[in-house]
Amino acid sequence: MSDANLSASINPLQSPPKRTHKAEGTYVKRGIGRQVHREVEAMEFVRQRTSIPIPSVLEVYVNEKDASPSSWFSMSAIPGRPLTDAWPSMNDEARRATQADLRSYLHELRTVPSPTPAYIGSCSGDSAYDHRLNNGYPCGPFASVSDFHDFLVVPVARCPRQELVTYYRQQLTDNHGVVFTHADLCGDHIFVEPKTGRITGIIDWEMAGWWPAYWEYTKSRFGSRYQTWWKTLLGHVLDPHERELRIEEDLQQF
Repeated sequence: MSDANLSASINPLQSPPKRTHKAEGTYVKRGIGRQVHREVEAMEFVRQRTSIPIPSVLEVYVNEKDASPSSWFSMSAIPGRPLTDAWPSMNDEARRATQADLRSYLHELRTVPSPTPAYIGSCSGDSAYDHRLNNGYPCGPFASVSDFHDFLVVPVARCPRQELVTYYRQQLTDNHGVVFTHADLCGDHIFVEPKTGRITGIIDWEMAGWWPAYWEYTKSRFGSRYQTWWKTLLGHVLDPHERELRIEEDLQQF
């Protein structure tokens, strides 16, 4: 299916049901219209191009005119347990299986061909979205990594020390490739069968899109994701980008 037909394949409902039932084996996720549409679109994009196990989208209701979280979509539940919960009790063999699966799935994701190699944005050519950027509003799309990096240092300009804009912009090198990225990868969003360690599903795709090659690593290291085991696992499945991580941590202060 072509990207042009991707949105049409989502089949949104024209009006919300009077009641929303969360049946056994079904999960309902709510949000504002653009976020729901973005996540469903990304899930269909990934499903069509990879073997990554993700929930099946069942129904979608998008209210584009309402900024409140009145939109929603339902999806099949994922078997297994979140990796964050399962990892402490998993044996070494199961952990190695998780590592192998995650490395393979991320390789698949990162090698999906891009129709426009330098473009940064959603899978359908729309704006990019990351809750850490632009006060949680969509931004871009960007024609190049250079344009994206120019955008990243815009908040620094509010600082009285204007020389910091030049400093941080020079630290952001523009020679990174662009790859398809989950952009919110963590142990809570990866489900596994604890005994075998096999990955049964990856969820929460609302920030997925075309991002610089370092973005998956730096995003996966933020916040509560500093657990030693998670940092070690990432080092086995992604190329580390410690320099970019330090720059990102600095930029988050502005």
